[in-house]
Amino acid sequence: MNYEMIEYKLEEIADVKLSNVDKKTNLNEKQIKLCNYTDVYNNWNITKDMTDSFMIASCNENEFEKFSIKKGQVAITKDSETPDDIGNSAYIADDFQDVVLGYHLALITPFEEKLNGRYLNYLLHTKYLQTYFENNAGGSGQRCTLVLDCLKSIPIHIPKLSIQNQIASVLSILDKKIALNSKLNDNLPTPVRSLAWAKANRVAA
Repeated sequence: MNYEMIEYKLEEIADVKLSNVDKKTNLNEKQIKLCNYTDVYNNWNITKDMTDSFMIASCNENEFEKFSIKKGQVAITKDSETPDDIGNSAYIADDFQDVVLGYHLALITPFEEKLNGRYLNYLLHTKYLQTYFENNAGGSGQRCTLVLDCLKSIPIHIPKLSIQNQIASVLSILDKKIALNSKLNDNLPTPVRSLAWAKANRVAA
């Protein structure tokens, strides 16, 4: 399939903010649930079934307004101990109530008329952009970081929105099938699981 690809800086097609919401609970602030660094780092999607695992914290009204997560957004890790382990992203797959993105993370809100958030999440996991993050991570010692200007300047090559939607839909279906197969295999007894793996990989058991 041939289609035109247009190059943008991320800030031209999305709003990018760095969260400053910490893990503390202040009785004078609004009580919330916090989507933390590890929640983003360890997951491809952030979904409603994760809500009970989010920690309790608090934030002020301004922070709540800026960093409450909702469907269509993308969260990305902006800090790491090493530059080759930075810029890990997760798609916000559901709407939430009282869930806020935590510290060490950036919240990307695509402009709906230009960018599909699920499509963006796939792009952020490509080798091309992972190399960009590694090469542009600043800092020294045990802390590397992606500053706001660096995130806003991420080079994004995208087709028109209708094509993004189609691609994201197909990839999402494949992801769900992979997740289901993994879950089924995890529930198999060990010998059966090994046989299933061998058959799937065309190895004689």
